[in-house]
Amino acid sequence: MFPPFLFLQGAFLFGAVSSVPTARKLYGEVTSPNYPKPYPDNNISTWDITVPKGFRVKLNFWQFDLEPSEACQYDFVKITADKKDLGRYCGQMDSSTGNHPRQREFLSTGNRMQLLFHSDFSNEENGVVIFYKGFLAYYQAVDLDECAHRNDLEDGPRCQHICHNYIGGYFCSCQSGYVLQSDGHSCQVDCSNEVFTEASGYLSSPGYPQPYPAQLQCNYSIRVEPGLTIILKFLEPFEIDDHPQVRCPYDLLKIQAGRKKIWEFCGTASPGSIETNSSSVDILFSTDESGFSRGWKIRYITERIRCPHPVPKDEFTVIKNRQPLYRFQDYFIVNCKVGYKLMEGNEELTSFTSVCQHDGTWHRPMPRCEIVNCGEPKILTNGHFDYVSQARNNNYQSVVRYRCNEPYYRMVADSRGDAYTCTPEGSWKGEDDREEIPVCLPVCGSPDNPILETQRIIGGRNAPPASFPWQAMTVIGGRAGGALLGDRWILTAAHIVYPKGRSDSAEIQSLEQIVEKTEVFLGHTEVTEIYKLGNRPVRRLFVHPNYTQNDDSNYDADIALIELRDPVTLGPHMLPICLPDPGNSSYYLPGWMGYASGFGVEKNILAHRLKYAPLPVGDRAHCQEWLKAKDKQGLRFTLNMFCAGSPWEATDTCQGDSGGALTVRDPGTQRWVVTGIVSWGIGCGKSYGFYTKVINYLDWLKSIVGQDWVSMQAP
Repeated sequence: MFPPFLFLQGAFLFGAVSSVPTARKLYGEVTSPNYPKPYPDNNISTWDITVPKGFRVKLNFWQFDLEPSEACQYDFVKITADKKDLGRYCGQMDSSTGNHPRQREFLSTGNRMQLLFHSDFSNEENGVVIFYKGFLAYYQAVDLDECAHRNDLEDGPRCQHICHNYIGGYFCSCQSGYVLQSDGHSCQVDCSNEVFTEASGYLSSPGYPQPYPAQLQCNYSIRVEPGLTIILKFLEPFEIDDHPQVRCPYDLLKIQAGRKKIWEFCGTASPGSIETNSSSVDILFSTDESGFSRGWKIRYITERIRCPHPVPKDEFTVIKNRQPLYRFQDYFIVNCKVGYKLMEGNEELTSFTSVCQHDGTWHRPMPRCEIVNCGEPKILTNGHFDYVSQARNNNYQSVVRYRCNEPYYRMVADSRGDAYTCTPEGSWKGEDDREEIPVCLPVCGSPDNPILETQRIIGGRNAPPASFPWQAMTVIGGRAGGALLGDRWILTAAHIVYPKGRSDSAEIQSLEQIVEKTEVFLGHTEVTEIYKLGNRPVRRLFVHPNYTQNDDSNYDADIALIELRDPVTLGPHMLPICLPDPGNSSYYLPGWMGYASGFGVEKNILAHRLKYAPLPVGDRAHCQEWLKAKDKQGLRFTLNMFCAGSPWEATDTCQGDSGGALTVRDPGTQRWVVTGIVSWGIGCGKSYGFYTKVINYLDWLKSIVGQDWVSMQAP
């Protein structure tokens, strides 16, 4: 099967000339005019056959029947291609004259071919008219092998080095080491922009030691690290085309080091060795269109520049990695002796390294070593420190010793020493490498002026200054008492916070509301003076959960705590009372003498000074019998209470003394201890009073005060 053909036929014009161009296709058909009928006389027809570029035209005749004649003088087909005549054809297959094309294939060099058909005025033989059919020809596009030698251009080969043919075209490439130029045809040595970055190496003219190519523009660059100097060593042979009269007119080797020094070479005298004193060298090599010199070859090496020997600024500076010679990129490390720190200007350094630079200098100057300063020691709350070391400063190895403000504060028993040393790390540390400073706790129950004599409160003697330094005057619904525990807690009675008989009234208030109106005064025995010292703001109030405000006959759990917003500063007039030892209940044996103090009612008016009186602990059974005889309301005397006073002497506490402490002096520790809280009684100055038994509520107190518990125990 054949593909469909494009029928192209000349116009049948008697005595006329016709020209028919063919479409630029890959195949087609050409026939004589009127084919397959006889062709007309006196006809000239031409066909221009064109195929796409990159292809050739191949033509052959399948039918050919033209009048034969000698040299095809009458009727003929003439074929031309690429300006060349491919022949004139006529006749029949078996005719003795003419030039029949037979099975011949006609092939163009380019992509065009032309057919010319010519017929004369008649087709007669011996007076008889003979009809000739003409011709039928097929053409097709075949690939043009542009790389074949026969298809080379008239002015030279299509490709200077290598030609690659493909269907419809070709392309050129170059041998290794050459680059195809922009014309797509010529090749040039690839010797531009070559960069050498190794510390040593070789470079040469193209093809060395064979003659180098013509028309070179080579550019070689050596770029090594700054701080290295490049040394060029020329090898033999050295041969660059020269002229005996004009220096380097043809080929030239030009060497430039950095931005300054330039050398130019040609001829046969080797430059030998060149020290460039630079880390960058450019080598330019240019040649003209002719010459047969062998070129040049260079071996280059590098050396590092030197830096001066580092010298410490002081005797405390230590250079760790000393070496006899320092070159580019060598470095030294500096440390300080123990207790000194590296300084660069005003900046403290954690480490120091200096590197030898490319210009033979150190990139950082030598630092200095400065003694470590730990700064001011931490302030000890309620204490101070003294310098123990001879040098009274805060430098390395200085020693301070912490002291609490005695006798009102004491150092915590588990503190592991009170001496702290300035360390090389720049901090004050005590034993076991600890930085936490000691803690000063309040000293409880040790007044400067303890009471040794006895006197009743009601109508009693004024308390001397510093005799009851724990005494607090509280004002909530009215004046009441309290006792300082630690440096920020006030022990008092619950009923001064939630008074009896008011649980159903409109005066019931929340603890938060009560806190806002609660006032606490400390530090003096004179009422007018204690007011001048000012109210101690309250942070929180705690009332024992078992206290019942709505039961007027039961004062059980009559205990409360007031937490001050800020700790107080202790001294002779402000000192806490100690809590009792939980294992010692002897404080409550009958006859044990305690002291009550307060700013309560005296002769029906509130006292202007602090009063005190001794009160012996009463026998529980006697107090119970006395209460039955005196009590008309059924007041309860629980196991959380004890009684004190005497039925034979009118010694008692009264209104305004509630919440105050009943204290005793512990014979073992010689500390004053709070054993009771003024709670309730029947009248004032009428024998026994009843007190909250503090020892029964130690667990509750401890749960409230937390870490402050230690400061409430006798040391």
